[in-house]
Amino acid sequence: MKQLQELHLSNNYFRGTVDTCLGNLTLLRILDLSDNSLTGSIPATLIARLTSLEYLYLSRNKFEGLFSLNILSNHSKLKVLQLSYMNSTTFQVETENPPWVPSFQFECLGMAHSQVNLPTKRIPTFLLYQNGLRYIDLSGNNLVGMFPIWLLVNNPKLEEVHLGHNSFTGPFKLPFDLNHQMDQLSSLDLSNNKIQGELPNDIGFFLPNLVIFDVSSNMFDDHIPASIGNMSRLWIFDLGHNNFSGKVPENILNGCMSLEELMMDNNQLNGTLPTGIGKLWLRTLTASRNNFEGAITKEFCQLELFLLDLSQNKLSGALPSCFKMPSYVFLQGNNLTGPITEITDAFTVAIDLSDNKFTGTIPESIYGLKSLEFLLLGGNQLQGQLSTQICQLQKISILDLSHNNFIGSIPSCLNNLSFGDIYKDSLPLMHDIDLLLKQVIVMGLTQEVQFVTKGSPLSYKGNILEFMSGLDLSSNQLTGEIPHQIGDLNALHSLNLSHNHLNGPIPESFGKLENIESLDLSFNNLGGQIPLHLQDLYSLSDFNVSYNNLSGRAPNKGQFGTFDESSYIGNPYLSYNNSNRGIATPPPPPTPLNDGDKNDSAIDFTSFYWSFGGSYVMVLLALLTILWINPHWRRAWFYFVEGCLLKCFGKFLEDAFY
Repeated sequence: MKQLQELHLSNNYFRGTVDTCLGNLTLLRILDLSDNSLTGSIPATLIARLTSLEYLYLSRNKFEGLFSLNILSNHSKLKVLQLSYMNSTTFQVETENPPWVPSFQFECLGMAHSQVNLPTKRIPTFLLYQNGLRYIDLSGNNLVGMFPIWLLVNNPKLEEVHLGHNSFTGPFKLPFDLNHQMDQLSSLDLSNNKIQGELPNDIGFFLPNLVIFDVSSNMFDDHIPASIGNMSRLWIFDLGHNNFSGKVPENILNGCMSLEELMMDNNQLNGTLPTGIGKLWLRTLTASRNNFEGAITKEFCQLELFLLDLSQNKLSGALPSCFKMPSYVFLQGNNLTGPITEITDAFTVAIDLSDNKFTGTIPESIYGLKSLEFLLLGGNQLQGQLSTQICQLQKISILDLSHNNFIGSIPSCLNNLSFGDIYKDSLPLMHDIDLLLKQVIVMGLTQEVQFVTKGSPLSYKGNILEFMSGLDLSSNQLTGEIPHQIGDLNALHSLNLSHNHLNGPIPESFGKLENIESLDLSFNNLGGQIPLHLQDLYSLSDFNVSYNNLSGRAPNKGQFGTFDESSYIGNPYLSYNNSNRGIATPPPPPTPLNDGDKNDSAIDFTSFYWSFGGSYVMVLLALLTILWINPHWRRAWFYFVEGCLLKCFGKFLEDAFY
């Protein structure tokens, strides 16, 4: 087929190497092999012969080896080259050696995550000769040097620029005069670099039609330019993880009427939450780890948010009664007070209100959230009994109600909850669908869920959440025995019931917690022995039953050979032997005193004699003091003594007298 001009083979499952016979198709204008599983090296001789190529798509394969762009030096018609997302360890693109001069003018260039110009990591110099680019993606290559502002100056027709995940330094300046606007540029990604200084004050004038603007994870400082309010088409604005300070300009809220996603996390912004926010069609608002203060106003009731993260600020006051809980809401680490508002969004997935000052009980509406996977209410002032309705949250993966004032017993129906077991109580046909939906939602979630496990607060983010499950009811006023049904939660990774008033034995069923990594039952009133079945929990790396009333001998096989004294301290009748740690066995339980060996007694008689003598003297002094103060009691005492003497020794005294 030597007359063939277009060959489209993308998005298949082709594997193996590229046959060099394709080099015979010298009239090819379009060659698209992208999104397959092709291996081996890209045949240089093949590509060199296809000088009629205008569009060359090779992205998302498993090619290996070094691909040198000098083989394209004679491809004067080439407009589009896509070499992105190859084998990240064995594929490299070389643009400098040997030296060459391009004969083409690219319109579209994609070399994302392709290890460009290792080891120097220089930005390709052939780009200095390009002035017709509309799309360029060099992200994910760790390119170094000053930010290439010349790239924007030389290519006034640019529509999309993706330079994120590199190591560009220096300031970001726009050396244009007032007659120059890049009004075609719609997407600018500078994220994850080392760019310093402030954003240009007039950036909104020179880039008026930006739709996506991402400067996150750099070292920008000073204020947010008010001119961003000129970007009337701005849809996504991410300035998180920088050093921006001051207040959020009201111009942004008044001018950016298309804004749907606003991310401002990890900066030094202050003041109250911006007014006028209710006028926007925001779906995502994140501003965690700043210094915002004041209340969450009624303006938030006008928003239909999907994700709200205002955690780790200085917000105070009660939530408005009209406040609508988004599908993902993170308000932890503030000073919010009052009751938790009712929740009307049946598709709520994550609620984190921990470490505030919320009062009252858990709203009834929470129990009806069939999609809820993460509920964290720890560190508040909530009270009341744990309702059995909580067992309706069948999809829950992380449940944290710690450090509150809950009373009563632990509901025995908790085994109805999934805690990470996506197949629990699901129809077989829905298994893959549930898993796919969860992966799509969780992988798109960039916010962190903080959960205390293994004695430390750990943060779980993105698709890591898919593999984490935990139940924390610690530091409450719970009583009664631990329900044996909790042992049915075989997908549970962390269980913390410490600092309560639980009694009874450790359930034998805990031996079925095959995925458990952290188990904390300390500071309760548990008795009996530690079940030997627990030594079969090979994932268990953190175990604590200290300060209970356990007895007998602790298991010492498997993971239990690694636990030290801190896991058992405060159980005087419990013995343990951790030879792996060289810790001596605690003394055995006290035995009754026998005549053969008084040293075996558990009683310290020296202390006993002193305490008995002291008590005797105190009672005697108290009696003498009372008799000295009250004459009536003194006379009654002497009459009582006289009567006792006559009753006990009357016969003897009478014989002695006569």
